[in-house]
Amino acid sequence: MTRLVRLAAAAALLLCAPALTWSQEPPARQYSPEQIDRLIIRAQSGSAVIRPQAAERLARIGKPAADRLYAMAGTSLGELALLGPSLIEVLGRFDDPRFRALLWPAMEDAEFPWRPAVSRSLAHRPRAAEWDRLVGFLEDPIAPVRLATLDALALLSGGDDSEGAASFDALAAARLGDENDVVRRRAAVLLDGRGHSRALLWLLEDLQRTDTYFDLPTGEAARYAAVNALQSLDIDLAGFEAFVPPAAEPNQVALAKLRERLLARASAAEAKLPEAARELVPRSVPAIARVGGPVEGARLGLLLKSCRRGDYYLRWTDDDQLIIGYGNPARVQLPEGTTARLMAVADAAQEANPGKVYWGRPGCDMESFRMPRVGEPAEARLQQLILSKDERPAPDLRPAGLSALGAAMAASIPGDDALDSTDPRTRSLARRVRGAFASIGGPVEAR
Repeated sequence: MTRLVRLAAAAALLLCAPALTWSQEPPARQYSPEQIDRLIIRAQSGSAVIRPQAAERLARIGKPAADRLYAMAGTSLGELALLGPSLIEVLGRFDDPRFRALLWPAMEDAEFPWRPAVSRSLAHRPRAAEWDRLVGFLEDPIAPVRLATLDALALLSGGDDSEGAASFDALAAARLGDENDVVRRRAAVLLDGRGHSRALLWLLEDLQRTDTYFDLPTGEAARYAAVNALQSLDIDLAGFEAFVPPAAEPNQVALAKLRERLLARASAAEAKLPEAARELVPRSVPAIARVGGPVEGARLGLLLKSCRRGDYYLRWTDDDQLIIGYGNPARVQLPEGTTARLMAVADAAQEANPGKVYWGRPGCDMESFRMPRVGEPAEARLQQLILSKDERPAPDLRPAGLSALGAAMAASIPGDDALDSTDPRTRSLARRVRGAFASIGGPVEAR
């Protein structure tokens, strides 16, 4: 049960839902305005299970629901945001130009809180004229936006011999180096469907991951996601089991067989491609997508999840390394004593708030300061201080001690000239982390 709970937590942190491809159907019966309003209320304030179900029913109703939602969406992004993510996500299903005129300004506003929902809504039935506009969002800081954009461009790219297909294939191949493993897996699946089956070796790599981010089993979650992706392609996994460690003998045998099958699939697919297109997918998986070794001696962690600025997984080790990301993370050597100084600030933050471990309200913004304690009992070994909020501003959310800790953590990140500018995880890292802090609980500063 503990493993399942941890997997669920990891999935909530790591996984991004791909763009949905429902088809609008005629309503089975007529709905009164009162019934439509009740469905809208459920889509806004029901449980996590009820909200998307109610929104889907509204999409199936068609024009009467569209007219009501359009009236509620108003004329400003603030009014549109009040619809909430479940309703925004289905607006694109109505195939109503009025909604696209509302959604695109929201997509292009970095401060709009529900941009992942907007991107999935726009991806339902993308327009050919939107191609160039969409391409820019493949570099968006939010992984779910990049994911939905991939799906939208795939729908637009046309047949195998079209110019759009070749353009899309190159764009998808570039996403094989995305910093988010969910985006990489989606790019691999899409490329396989277009004859570039060598990309499935990215999923084979994920099957071998055992990495963790403190208590989060990030590698195990990746193994399950890769299994699901391969099974969706009707690929026989040769007996591989995601819940069994990859190093176990049965899984090692299965991985060897699966590698042979995937290479044979790639060779057969490449033989049908034009010669110039056969080298689109690299012959080897890049470092960012490879299996990484264990992270030893992590003494402090910072997990930032901003619904506007993206996600950041940072760790500081007792030998003064900054570990950036999960899977095969980037590693940066810091000056001697950096981690010890940060731990002193972390201790002071805890002492200033005795017994307090949570501030705010549940939502899409979160700061989690993680402090494993060596030698403590298992149940007390990982201490966390968590701030969380929804899309509404909360300028006084972060207490002074945690603001000082956040400022110290951000200040410890080297400047751009000391980091690898080719690695998307380290590019402009200090600036992006400060932006995520500001988006969640306000700017971090020592007080």
